[in-house]
Amino acid sequence: MNFDELARQYNEALKMRDKNAAHHRIDLVLNEAACNLPKDNPDSLEWFSVGLSDPEKKWFIAKLMAKVNPVPKALLDELVLAAMLEPNPSANKFYVLPCLKTFGAAKVRERMDKYSSRPEVIAVNGYDQTSYWVRE
Repeated sequence: MNFDELARQYNEALKMRDKNAAHHRIDLVLNEAACNLPKDNPDSLEWFSVGLSDPEKKWFIAKLMAKVNPVPKALLDELVLAAMLEPNPSANKFYVLPCLKTFGAAKVRERMDKYSSRPEVIAVNGYDQTSYWVRE
């Protein structure tokens, strides 16, 4: 499965003028990606781990994680960290809500605590902004 190509198609669909066609195309791309999501282990999910630091792929991954259930455990740390590094406090929910659905608030909060002292998280007030979505 070529996830680079699916991410490219997702980003192209976002730019479409016809919003109905765009929505339909995005659904098709995300469904194909969800059906082909690799097994839950770090090696097979490396593309996703690396992609969460890419400014365009990260949104594709966030939307994909909203469609899969359960979220792969191997991506929990990366998704929580991506939420905490997201400078837009309204957008970090796209990374953290799928994690909450699969793992619960206590597990997500535990991971947040692990990353809370990182300088890049502190710089964007990532802990507090992500905490808004994590209610125990």
